Amino acid sequence: MDVAIPVSATKFAAALSLITALLVAASLGASYLSFVPIEGHFLREARESIVRLLWVDGEGNIPTWYSASLLLTCSVLLAVIATAHRQHRAGNVVGWLILSLIFGFLSLDETAQLHELSIAPLQDVFHATGFLHYTWIVPAGVCVVLFVLGYLKFLMQLPRRTRRLFVLAGAIFVGGAIGVEAISGKQASLHGEQNSTYNLIITVEELFEMAGVIVFIYALLDYISRQFTKLAFQFTSR
Repeated sequence: MDVAIPVSATKFAAALSLITALLVAASLGASYLSFVPIEGHFLREARESIVRLLWVDGEGNIPTWYSASLLLTCSVLLAVIATAHRQHRAGNVVGWLILSLIFGFLSLDETAQLHELSIAPLQDVFHATGFLHYTWIVPAGVCVVLFVLGYLKFLMQLPRRTRRLFVLAGAIFVGGAIGVEAISGKQASLHGEQNSTYNLIITVEELFEMAGVIVFIYALLDYISRQFTKLAFQFTSR
């Protein structure tokens, strides 16, 4: 039995945007709650649980799982595109496949927080403060530049619409992950991390990152719908 499941790039991106908005709103509520004085051991523990579960900059919680899932979705879609181009013996298969691996690693990093392991050692070496307080953005910025240079030809070979969407998605994501992160580092170096201003900056950073990935997912689905007349999966038990 053949079953067709239609996927609308616009509706899918809209649904992800709605989920993102709800998560950001819940995180802002949790951030506000964390500064409210509460008496009573049970209420304080309940508050800590809510903040841990909903704060966008936390680890092992709902926003982290959601962000990692967005990045993993990109990895899967990129692998599908690479496979489809391989079947048709057209397109830059290797380029799409490497992108899939990169987003797979980003999904892992979002869950395991691998990049944060470099902050303390780099701070000890460079004694960085201010905008470079979170020193991991320095090697991250170098990697972004090398990536852009290495993928410039790949990008120029894409359809104009897809290329513009890729650039937009990348600008939003990098602007949040590195640009706003630098601002949060400045705030943290001057006033620490336990204040409402820092929490607001971090929320904007995470919002930019998730929004950039959603734009990229939309771009990938739009590319698939325009490049392939029919894309079907054939499952076998062998």
